Amino acid sequence: MGIRVDALKCTGCMACEMACGYHRDDAFALLSSCIVAYRTREKKDYFGVILKEEESLVIARPEGVEVRKIGAAGESGGDSSAKPMLLRESCDLCSGMDAGPMCVRFCPVDAIILE
Repeated sequence: MGIRVDALKCTGCMACEMACGYHRDDAFALLSSCIVAYRTREKKDYFGVILKEEESLVIARPEGVEVRKIGAAGESGGDSSAKPMLLRESCDLCSGMDAGPMCVRFCPVDAIILE
């Protein structure tokens, strides 16, 4: 079981990030979130989502989903937007919550689903 992100549906509202941060800190602490919505400066309507899992970063972009193993041999640093994610806790699928993962529950466009 895991989380799947459809970046083509994402509007960049950051509801997933706020819900995750709230789950972890009982406050809207975005730095505690294991999921991050981002937008590039080059493309106005380009949204992506980065999710930190136990051993990988899932990077969902409109052109597709990429999974990068954390600490993989030969990794050259990659996308600078992914680097702060390495300091965060991994997604625990909101263990202990009867309603399931908060990011899934609060995404207004169903861009995040549990599979």
